[in-house]
Amino acid sequence: MNCWKTVNFHKQYGAQRLFILSSMTMIGCFLFLYVPITTYFAHNKLSDDYFLLFMAMILLMYPLHKLLHLLPMIHLGDKIKKTWNRHLQFLPVLHIQVKEPIGKIHFQFALIIPFVIISGLLLLSCFLFTSYVHYFLMLFAYHTGMCVPDFIRMKNLWRSPRSCYVEENEDGFEILINNVSELS
Repeated sequence: MNCWKTVNFHKQYGAQRLFILSSMTMIGCFLFLYVPITTYFAHNKLSDDYFLLFMAMILLMYPLHKLLHLLPMIHLGDKIKKTWNRHLQFLPVLHIQVKEPIGKIHFQFALIIPFVIISGLLLLSCFLFTSYVHYFLMLFAYHTGMCVPDFIRMKNLWRSPRSCYVEENEDGFEILINNVSELS
């Protein structure tokens, strides 16, 4: 296999830039959605009950997000490296790395599935539990900000050849093709 493109995620974007992009996306998403949705539900009074459950959901959002990344790739077994760490002594953090090449479509599906499932459930909850729409919108915005690195990875894969493969390393990922004839 030949390397079509190497994306050094840390060098190209950096942790600070990703944090700023994620934060701006989170704030923008909340501001963009809060006014129209609360206007739509203007007849409902917002409740601040279940604040502890809301805080627990914020803490559990990242591990849930990572588990949903893992689900489409769980059948690959040894092709992916999974390591659990603890952050702040109590938050479980899952690191997933594709050690062997997998198909572009499969990799993109694994990237987008957490956004589709979690965001879909949170937006549906806005309409089912209208007194807590502000909680669900904050969780939605938080999760959308969390998905920014996934969106950037997908953007980098967008124009790659359809039948290419993706392999991750510590710094980013490589887009691999079978032969030179696939470049056209």
